[in-house]
Amino acid sequence: MQYYDRVQSARDKASDLYQKKDPSPADIAKCIEILKNTIRLLDSVPVEELAEGNIYLKGRRHDTYMDMVSAYSVGNQKDSAFVWLDRMFNEGSYSFMVSYLDKDSSFMNVRSDPRYTAIINKLKRQGDLYNNLAFKTPYKPDLSEEEKVSGLSLLWMEARNNFVYFDHLTADWNKTYIDYLPLVKNTKSTAEYYKVLMRFYAQLKDGHTNVYPPKEISADFYSRPPMRTELIEGRVFVTQVFSDSLLKAGIIPGLEVIKIDSAPVIDYAEKNIKPYQSSSTPQDLQVREFCYALLSGPAQKPIYFEFKTSAGKSFLKMVARTGYHDIKNAGSIVYQSIGDIGYLQVNNFEDQSINKQVDSLFKNEIVKTKGLVIDIRNNGGGDDGIAFNIIRKLSDKPAKVSASKILKYYGRPGSEVSWYKNEPEQLSPDKKIIYDKPVMLLVGPKTFSAAEDFTVVFDYMKRGKIIGLPTGGSTGQPLRFDLPGGGSARVCSKRDTYPDGKEFVGIGIMPDITVMKTVNDLLNGTDAVKNKAIALLSKN
Repeated sequence: MQYYDRVQSARDKASDLYQKKDPSPADIAKCIEILKNTIRLLDSVPVEELAEGNIYLKGRRHDTYMDMVSAYSVGNQKDSAFVWLDRMFNEGSYSFMVSYLDKDSSFMNVRSDPRYTAIINKLKRQGDLYNNLAFKTPYKPDLSEEEKVSGLSLLWMEARNNFVYFDHLTADWNKTYIDYLPLVKNTKSTAEYYKVLMRFYAQLKDGHTNVYPPKEISADFYSRPPMRTELIEGRVFVTQVFSDSLLKAGIIPGLEVIKIDSAPVIDYAEKNIKPYQSSSTPQDLQVREFCYALLSGPAQKPIYFEFKTSAGKSFLKMVARTGYHDIKNAGSIVYQSIGDIGYLQVNNFEDQSINKQVDSLFKNEIVKTKGLVIDIRNNGGGDDGIAFNIIRKLSDKPAKVSASKILKYYGRPGSEVSWYKNEPEQLSPDKKIIYDKPVMLLVGPKTFSAAEDFTVVFDYMKRGKIIGLPTGGSTGQPLRFDLPGGGSARVCSKRDTYPDGKEFVGIGIMPDITVMKTVNDLLNGTDAVKNKAIALLSKN
């Protein structure tokens, strides 16, 4: 990244000059010379070649052109400012720049010029086109046929242009689109329409590619009681209950679910849940079908269960999906010392308080241990920065993160796929805390997204054994967009691999030691995965 850093350093020096309170003509001249030299650097053959494979370096050209506009504008050299404003637009400017251009004082001297208005209007029209403004229609109980077809078409187009895993599929995406046209036209309500759209995007088989219904009807899709179920050895069990009122009503972990709404539970899931789940792997699909989504449905419609106890006694129970005021969810972090082994359970990488908690635990508690278990089996992801804050503490050497690439297209007939590649960055070690004792990492099919980014780094740096089951096999950078009727969608537009190119999306990250969860483990309250890790560390 030496050229990127050189360009940024030059831009900083230039901005210091034109952003002075009262820059002199000499300041502006010096600033412009710095920026012209920077553009010469960007025009040089090695930098141009590098920029073709690095979108961050490539983007610095646009930003340097914008600095030229600022400098000439502050210097009240309007004609030169508009030469560079045109170049900035032609380089590939984005509509979100309008707000910046309209507010930043550097552009004050050119805003009243009709040439400025012309460029701004071009950017706005561009934004309306590429942000799909015409498709963003309000919610109605039943959308028009034109809205329904346009929504399906938008989903098809965004995937065709941005989805990075078509090679994982055998079906023809264009043919799938044609097959779904009559299905959306025949829907009788917006809710029914969105179910069809969810099935449509489920055909892409990717956990970061989803359709979300409008907020007006989201409660009809996602309401569920505060309890979780799981498929274990081919049977469905209650595994977690987060409400005291449910526990007092006899809904406890270990109950087997026999039927839901009079249908055998497996049949119910296959018919009502599975078709709408966007998932990357069989293990990811199983989690969505039998854990996350099995009990989801309309808020006002209760679930009629048939349960069986561990003693073999069956009973019926009606359970409301909503109305609970005593929900107790698991915390973001759980830490305990087990003898001289530390056990750190991190259930998400979303909670911004995690960094401080982790720093404190490593400094005051984990440092005392002779080995550490990190458990991310229930971690569905979040912010890589939070995840990597832990990684930085596990070695005094730099660690490589995932490599990635995104699509690029050429505007010519028959153009197919080519890529912008992003080389893996390196994480610097923590400057204050380094834990050099043995570490074990616990993973499973609920280990997803940023938690898999964490696992990739841990695995690639060979920091310790990975124990459990294959991870969910899905990460990436979703591109989000709005749909007719107030809903939205996202499509995975970044393809991640190990630093050496090894694939894991659509596969999962394989553990070094596989430990299956059994019915007996659930009924006996045994955590075989955790116990295996502690046993191995205790031997050291």
